[in-house]
Formats: sequence, structure tokens, C-alpha cells
Amino acid sequence: MNVLLSLGSAVKIGYKKGTPLHDQKTCYLMMEGECNAGCLYCIRPKDKNKLSRIPWYSYNLEKAIPKIESNFERVCIQTVNHSNFLSEIKEIASKFSNSIPISVSLSLKEYNGIENLYGYVDKVGIGLDCARKDIFQNFKPYYNWDKTWFGLKKATEIFGDYNVICHLISGLGETEEEMINTFQKLYDLKIYPSLFSFTPVSKVDCFGIGPPDVVSYRRIQYAHYLITSKIKRYEDMTFNKGRIIFDEKDKSYLKEEIFLTRGCPSCDRPFYNESPRTIIYNYPSTESVNLSRIKKEIGI
Repeated sequence: MNVLLSLGSAVKIGYKKGTPLHDQKTCYLMMEGECNAGCLYCIRPKDKNKLSRIPWYSYNLEKAIPKIESNFERVCIQTVNHSNFLSEIKEIASKFSNSIPISVSLSLKEYNGIENLYGYVDKVGIGLDCARKDIFQNFKPYYNWDKTWFGLKKATEIFGDYNVICHLISGLGETEEEMINTFQKLYDLKIYPSLFSFTPVSKVDCFGIGPPDVVSYRRIQYAHYLITSKIKRYEDMTFNKGRIIFDEKDKSYLKEEIFLTRGCPSCDRPFYNESPRTIIYNYPSTESVNLSRIKKEIGI
């Protein structure tokens, strides 16, 4: 069967020419086919060869597997929503040996059947994406807010504590406080929140929304670290008109790893959200983090 490999994944195993700017740890592959979800911030329904700003290329999965397993630490399956796609996830995952762990990133209209992925993947990423219900309804009309929260809880019961990762997108109209509150709600449910920045892509109608303010994004990343490291809870944080205010003790925890891509183990998603020539929102490695610049950005 054929699947789509991200450009960086294809370069690392020698299928495409290029000079990697990061030693990618996770192989990102995507199911072929049309997506019927139509999320307003996503280019995939309009361009089946793209997800976010990354181009994808079709290859024979069986032939690629030996190269993938010898070059990567993890496989992440990106899904498109069409009929019977849970069976297709199982088919893709079953072709790999047990030598490499597999994650799957998905959104479902109904979460009946997600238990059938148990034993095939060890991590499940679910796209809540929006920190507020009205934003969700505007951008993801195919899906249901309450059913997505139900799916997150159900998946955690099946796959175990913190083996479910909830994807969130910053920059869709929420405040810092609303995003950080969502982090806490998820983490209390033993679901790991994974933060990404909104990526404006041409040909996608997103009401003229641009990428999030990087200084605000850094504050949200820092709060994410404080919560997921159990240093501080949302209830103990200070906000002014939706913006988080850090105290002196908070500032003592600043380090490079806070600003990396947050998701499954080995998740790096290099340059999914931005060109390497522009502002980096989620850094793929600690070596690429300019901590002194970030300190200036967030006023520490």
C-alpha cells in the first residue's frame, strides 16, 4: 500500500534530495485519500499533498519500512477522516515490526471503535485544537466539542495515563488564560496537552488571522511547562486581562527544553508551523533554542 511521507522524513531515508536542518527523530507519514472534515484552518481538504506548510510524497509503505525502522525512533501516522479510516490505521501500523513505537494523530466524529487501535499504537493524539467551545464550533463544524472531550477521556481509559496527547492550536482567538486553563483541565485528566501555533496557509479561508504573537506564545509555552512539570497549577497563576503574569520564582525555571515541540516521545515536527528562515515557534532541538533571545522576548 502507498502512504505519504513528509518532506523531512523522505529526505532522511534518501527518497528525496535535501540538506536536513535537524536530525529528525520521528518519521511522519500520512494516509492517502480525501479528508471529509473540512476544518477551516487546514489546507489538507484543498490540497491533498500538504498538511500545514509541509509537502508530502507518495511511496510504497512496505518498501520504505526497513529504512524507516533503521533511521527513526518513532513513527507518527497522520490521518485523514474518511469512511473506515480506523481500519486503515490498523493496516498501516500492523506492517511495522515491534522494534519501533507508533503514534497516531486523529480526530473522530464518534469515538466508538477507538479501542480497536489498542495494541497497534502506543500513543494517540486527538485534535481538540481549540481552547474554547465557540472557536471549536467555528473552525471544526464537522466535529463536536463535547464528543471530542468524551473521546479524550475514553481514549485515556483505554491507552493509559498520559498516553493520549491532546493537540491545541494557539492563535485562533483564545486568550492566554483560556489556553492555560485548558492545559490544566487536560493534565488533571491525565492527558498530555501538546501546543502548536496557528499556521496561515494560502488558499485557506481563516478570516484573515495571522500567526500568533511570538511573545504571547512563549508565555503560554512557559505556563505549559510549569503545569506539566507539576511546578504550578492554573489556579495559582496570576492573569491580567487574559495575559499571564509570572512572578520571580516562576522565572527561575527558564531553560531551553521548555520551547521544544511538545507531544509524544521523540516528537519534533521540524518546521511544520514556520519556515526555518522566520520566527520559530516550536524548536525541534535544544541546540536550536536561543535562550537569551527568548528571555528578552518575554521580559525576563
